[in-house]
Amino acid sequence: MASPALAARPSDVPAPPQARLDVSKAAAVAASFGAITSIYRSVEHNRQVGGVANSYHLQGRAIDVARKPGVTHGMIAAALQRAGYVMVESLDEGDHSHFAFANTSIVPIQPEVTVAAAMVKQPEKPKYPEILADDHGTLRIDLPPPQLAER
Repeated sequence: MASPALAARPSDVPAPPQARLDVSKAAAVAASFGAITSIYRSVEHNRQVGGVANSYHLQGRAIDVARKPGVTHGMIAAALQRAGYVMVESLDEGDHSHFAFANTSIVPIQPEVTVAAAMVKQPEKPKYPEILADDHGTLRIDLPPPQLAER
């Protein structure tokens, strides 16, 4: 009988070529948050680094990111989700983040944009009484310099 961890994983049967996941694009998204330290691993390398026997790295479906200072695991996970990636593992492993992806092609999420036509109302002209230039009274600039000095 398979362990619960193995039973929860999707089938490891290789997907048709058109549905294979290219994690290099996911790695490019995550690279702005830190250094990509692992993508594909051979069985031997996986064993050397202490990876689990059924690691998604063995299929090239996982990435590890050594986060930059101030970057959280959630920030990277959110960026990958916004980019349209479906994660089957998202683990904060302390000194790095680990993400494994579904074995399907990624279709970028296109935001839905709804444009509503609105009637644009022209502003009304202010209803001030018209003022002629001579109706304003005497301004300081209208006074000759000797009278301006007296004020």
